[in-house]
Amino acid sequence: MILSIVKLIHMGGPMSRLVDKILGFDNVVFLFSAILSYASMRYERRAVHLENLADTMFIVGLICMTVASFVLSFEIL
Repeated sequence: MILSIVKLIHMGGPMSRLVDKILGFDNVVFLFSAILSYASMRYERRAVHLENLADTMFIVGLICMTVASFVLSFEIL
């Protein structure tokens, strides 16, 4: 959604690239979070450890998305 907004408002310059890079990294973080969450359901012995890692990755993803939103918001203003 944010990627399409960046392209829609024709934002250019270094801030646009920064938002793209943050969101690209964010996608990978959310992917790892989903994989770890799935693995925690499959492997009972390591379930608690994998769940904690998945939760941590998810929070990191949310923080990255928030940072990208702030950078985008201040670039628009």
